[in-house]
Amino acid sequence: MAIFLIELYSKHPLSRIKKILLLFVIACFLLSVWFVQRVIYNYPKNLQSSVNESNLVTLSPTHFTLNNSWLKLSKNGNWECYIEGNGYERGKTLGILQRQLGKQQEEVFIKEIDSKVPSWFLKKLLIVGIAWFNRDLDAYIPQEYREEIYGISEFFSNDFNTIGPKYNRIINYHAAHDIGHAVQNMHLVGCTAFGTWQFDSTKQHMIMGRNFDFYFGDEFAKNKVVLLSNPTSGYKSVSVTWPSFIGVVSGINEKGLGITLNSDKSEIPTKSGTPVSIIARDILQYASTIEEAIEICNKYQSFVSESFTVSSAIDKTVVVIEKTPTSTGIYTPSADTIIVTNHFQSKNLKELPLNVEHKKTSESVRRYNRTAELLANMDTLDYNNTAIILRDIKGLNGKDIGLGNPLAINQLLAHHAVIFDNVKKLIWVSSYPYQLNNMAAYSLSNFDNWKADEVKFPITIDSLEIAPDPFFYSSEFNDFEEFKEISSKILKATNEGIEINESFISKFVSVNPNYYQTHLLLGNYYNAIGKAQKAIEYYKNALNKDIAYQEDKSYIEAQINKIKSDD
Repeated sequence: MAIFLIELYSKHPLSRIKKILLLFVIACFLLSVWFVQRVIYNYPKNLQSSVNESNLVTLSPTHFTLNNSWLKLSKNGNWECYIEGNGYERGKTLGILQRQLGKQQEEVFIKEIDSKVPSWFLKKLLIVGIAWFNRDLDAYIPQEYREEIYGISEFFSNDFNTIGPKYNRIINYHAAHDIGHAVQNMHLVGCTAFGTWQFDSTKQHMIMGRNFDFYFGDEFAKNKVVLLSNPTSGYKSVSVTWPSFIGVVSGINEKGLGITLNSDKSEIPTKSGTPVSIIARDILQYASTIEEAIEICNKYQSFVSESFTVSSAIDKTVVVIEKTPTSTGIYTPSADTIIVTNHFQSKNLKELPLNVEHKKTSESVRRYNRTAELLANMDTLDYNNTAIILRDIKGLNGKDIGLGNPLAINQLLAHHAVIFDNVKKLIWVSSYPYQLNNMAAYSLSNFDNWKADEVKFPITIDSLEIAPDPFFYSSEFNDFEEFKEISSKILKATNEGIEINESFISKFVSVNPNYYQTHLLLGNYYNAIGKAQKAIEYYKNALNKDIAYQEDKSYIEAQINKIKSDD
């Protein structure tokens, strides 16, 4: 840094005063980096626990026990983890059992950030901005969960201490999902949930399905954790998460209450709040009914807008708690079916200008309509045809809209998919990749048999396992994987202004011809290397496809007009 400052001072033709001011600004920036990396969170104090790392037993490279708790890699490739105790005990248990997994997950997370923000200066600016924005984030998290996070932090990696203290980092990672919502223009989040129920003299039935389309790179989704939580206070639950993350995005508890999250359009937040995954975690652990879930949700101030879909076997219905940083709405469907994508539906929030605009300009309504179309064609929704809908890659009326299109229910980027049978207290969890591979079934009725000295593996119910989607074994799936690989090369060539072989271009188009992004990327590429007419040709091709976002369409039209005006 000293060398950089000297070169900056000596080479730039600035007046002495301007140079001093510039050095002062840089010094202030570096001081702010130092400060925000040392933000003093309210660390839990004087915590006691009988959990000790010396009790860790390694049965195999993929199977560990710690007192009654354990971590094991399932036959389907998901990590299964059973924990118990109070917050601090659960945290220490997770920290010890998932030490290596947590390190790998953080490495993947940081690597993905590096790829998206390669500039050292911009990364530091990002760290400063997030740390300053979240400087009091811990104050919005209940003491029990702070203690759980603190327990994890005691065994967290030191490799990234330059970013911030371990406890601080984990606290902030729990807000990553919210930051993804806040910058929704990056399209990091776009989930679909749906379900049906029937309670009468002939049937007691409730089935819910959801895709969690939070995408932060393929590597981030590989180490999924099926977390079996047996807390000292509250209800036992099964949730789907990732290493060192205690929030809930998809889960069901022993009372047959399920919860899933869907993002809604938010203004850029001006202050911190409780991460939505922590709100959902509190609901899953302490609510047995919808009324209790609403009461818990109302205790919190979030800093993004979110839909909490709550399905309840006790209440025999499903509602959506729609929450903004300033207000809450409750959406109760009029029939025995519910669909949730990424817009508000409650009476007092659906007419918000931001929501109305989002419905017009995004893919949310069209994905909703495709879900409704598929549900209407199902006589009865069971776990097998719920999986069929979750895996659907088509547009309205079964149109081929290209692989990976956000208009599809299955955008081929899901971190996971889950299915709940709230009455039978079953949960199905997808295995990598996306929602295409096996979906293993777990029963909460088996919870008391899952302690380390009693558990018998596998803990899944083989007879209820959902087979992989035939698409997973198809040439089209291989084409999509090739499409992703070539896309990164096209982007690199575009950024560097490097010409690539035309046969390579033809191959790129052939593996995903109906996706508008295929043609948009090539329009950008040809524009970058100065081939204006080819750029216009591909931009027009893109306009003839099914475009998910109005901003993409407007961008393409603007590029065409700019090229024409420059001629």
